[in-house]
Amino acid sequence: MAVKVSLRKANAIQTNISDLLKSIAVKTTVEISEFQEPTAVLQTANDALMAADVRRSDLLMALYSIRATMGIANFQCGIGNKLSHLAYIDKRLGQLDPLIQESAALKDLHVISGQLDKIRNRREEHRLYGLDSGVSSGVLQPQQMESIRGIIRELKKQKQSLNDEVLHLNVTTEIELTDEVEAILKKEGIL
Repeated sequence: MAVKVSLRKANAIQTNISDLLKSIAVKTTVEISEFQEPTAVLQTANDALMAADVRRSDLLMALYSIRATMGIANFQCGIGNKLSHLAYIDKRLGQLDPLIQESAALKDLHVISGQLDKIRNRREEHRLYGLDSGVSSGVLQPQQMESIRGIIRELKKQKQSLNDEVLHLNVTTEIELTDEVEAILKKEGIL
C-alpha cells in the first residue's frame, strides 16, 4: 500500500531530498600513489562514482515525482489560485504604500501660496535659477489617504485569511507517493 503524506510533509521531504542531493560527492578523478595497484584504485573509484550517480538519479526522480504530484494536488484543492491572489495582494500593498507616506499628502494651499510668494519676492542676488524656484507638495487629500489606509487594512485581512486557508489545505490535503519513490525515501532514511 502506498504511503500518503500531507502537502506540508511533502514539501519538507523535497527540502530533505534537495539537501541530500547537494551532499552527494561525485569524484571524477582519483590520485594514485606509487604504492597502490592502479587497476584496483581505478575500479574502486569508478564503482563509487557510478553508485553516487545512481543515487543522485534516484533522488532526483523522487524529487520531481513528488513535485509533479504536489502540483496536481495544489491545483485540485485550490492552493494555486490562493497563492496567485496572495501574490496580487503583496504587489498591491507595495503599490499603495507610497500613497500613504507623508510626502504624498497635499500641503495646505495657504502654505503653498506663502512659499511661492516668498520665492517670487526674493532679491535677484539670492536667486539661483532652478534651485528653490518651486514648492514641492504631495497631491493626495487627507480623505483620499484615509481611504487608501482602509484599503490596505482590508487587503491585510484578506492576506491573513488566505494564508490561514493555504496552511489548512497544506496540512489536510494529502498526496500518495509511488511505491518506487517510497522505496527510495526509505532507503535514504527520509521516510
